[in-house]
Amino acid sequence: MRKCHIIPVAILTLASVCGVLRAEDYVINFFDAAFLPTSVTLEVGDTITWNHVAGSHVLTSGIPGGAPGTTEEPGALFQAPIDTQNPTFTYTCDQMGQTYGFFDANNPAQIGSITVLDDTLIFDVGVVDNAYIPVTIEIFEGDSVRWVHEPMEMLHTVTSGIIGGDPGTIYEPGLLFNEESSDTNPIFQFTFDTPMDLPYFCIPHVNFGMTGEVIVQSRFIRGDADRDNSVNIGDAITILSYLFQGANASSCLDTMDIDDGGQVNIADAISLLGYLFSAGASPAAPFPSEGPDRSSDSLICR
Repeated sequence: MRKCHIIPVAILTLASVCGVLRAEDYVINFFDAAFLPTSVTLEVGDTITWNHVAGSHVLTSGIPGGAPGTTEEPGALFQAPIDTQNPTFTYTCDQMGQTYGFFDANNPAQIGSITVLDDTLIFDVGVVDNAYIPVTIEIFEGDSVRWVHEPMEMLHTVTSGIIGGDPGTIYEPGLLFNEESSDTNPIFQFTFDTPMDLPYFCIPHVNFGMTGEVIVQSRFIRGDADRDNSVNIGDAITILSYLFQGANASSCLDTMDIDDGGQVNIADAISLLGYLFSAGASPAAPFPSEGPDRSSDSLICR
């Protein structure tokens, strides 16, 4: 599903002032036979404004001859004149981790690109003094952990699982990874695509207590308390049932914490009902799309 929208400049400016968007505006200038810069890298919510400087152009998304039904299809996302009568065009996109082409239909040799960064992060763990620092790290699916060996430190390993762990499970020693950590191999990076609580250890020094753990949380949509990928009255009922009828706790209490206050209470149910039926404030991020919650609290998501 496409999630890209054209936003009039006046509305964008008002929204930014009011704090609705944290968008930063990138500018691309259209000259007679070129545009500069030819590519931009931005974050979700940032915008691009093409400005007319000279010439007559037809700004077109995609690439010349791009495959129909894809974002490479010419004009699939946007098409707009850039000339003296139409001096600006502004565009924003909330779909992360995508690269979009654009070109001038009046001069197809002019091709540029927009890269929208995703929301994944890389976390460092030091390998030093017979220890992993920090010992336990909490991340979200899609994030990566990078183990960094301190120079002149003795040889270690970064080995997933536990000694004697059951074969075929994440506890099996080395099932996911088993990497040397040394001066000749100082950095090892692994991307976690699945929620899990993964222990790991150093083979030469496990008996000295050199172990660690990566807690990988699930991405979620805030307000989707019943985890059916939609937010509706059923989710408010789920929150109330959890609070007052002894319903089993969700494996992702963060979905019920509508205001991201760090706890689940009656105010969350009221807030969600207000959003659904009284034009109240929308749930805090991640919303309306699935994502991580980087705020510091005790709620986790499995």
